Amino acid sequence: MKVLVTGAAGFLGKSVTETLSKMTADVTGLDIVGGHNILKCDLTNAGETSKTLKGRVFDAVIHLAGIRGSLKEMNRVNVRGTANLLNGFHSPPGCFVLASSCAVYGIPEDVGGCVNENSPTAPITDYGQTMLKKEQVAGEICSTRGIPMTSARIFNLFGARQSPSMMTSAVARKLVKIYSGSVQPPLQTGPLHTRRDLIDSDDAAQALVLMAVEKTAGNFNVGTGIPVSGDEVVNTLQDILETQVPVRINSEFNPMVESIYADISKIQSVLRWKPSVPFRTTLTAIVNYWLKQENARQQFDHSPAQ
Repeated sequence: MKVLVTGAAGFLGKSVTETLSKMTADVTGLDIVGGHNILKCDLTNAGETSKTLKGRVFDAVIHLAGIRGSLKEMNRVNVRGTANLLNGFHSPPGCFVLASSCAVYGIPEDVGGCVNENSPTAPITDYGQTMLKKEQVAGEICSTRGIPMTSARIFNLFGARQSPSMMTSAVARKLVKIYSGSVQPPLQTGPLHTRRDLIDSDDAAQALVLMAVEKTAGNFNVGTGIPVSGDEVVNTLQDILETQVPVRINSEFNPMVESIYADISKIQSVLRWKPSVPFRTTLTAIVNYWLKQENARQQFDHSPAQ
């Protein structure tokens, strides 16, 4: 099975390519930064994309490439880049799996925050708007070219290699720095009462790969179906570190979505998939990752001058 993975050098991309490699799939990575066994390509450049894809035929494409940033940049990369990718194939792939986001739902109608694939799509953020537009553009092109397409609406990813710009990784990093003595308490964070559906990147990767193998079509929520509060995240991280530090909440940040989590009955029914990595296991991996980074930093800072 020949599979193209865009955004292969990214956080989720690494998990997806590792999952495919374990299946002995023939994996081609594509990313703007390039890398080992990864084609360097800027998807916002239609000519470059077409040239890069020339002569290449794939049984499946898992499209992860995308950014968070200004609305202009997200439209350029997330939307136009997706169109360039699909139009750049000289031979249509066997199926197209697009990594979308729960941000397309906006504020859930359900009081508790549960959303299913039939819930209204009314994004309230620029990111959510570009992800919905990305779905729509990809759907139009795939329909025209006869390519089976799946939109994987992924909820809140977390894992050991995630950027500290994301909430769970950021909090874990701050706690590790306080634990290691390089930063003084308290732990400063945004509101912790909000609830999100946190899914391990390896679980999400398994779902995406399964969609490619089965050549599914339509929209699928990819989450755990369990809402977790920020308080639960902080308390579990402190328990893992066996430490307790005071927490200071920044009340200036007012989240528009209090709670959102996935109804995953569709993906469970159609693909027999369910998440398997326990919440605490992922948090432990994140803590160990940042402990390793902090230890390496401290050793460097205390190494003799050359």
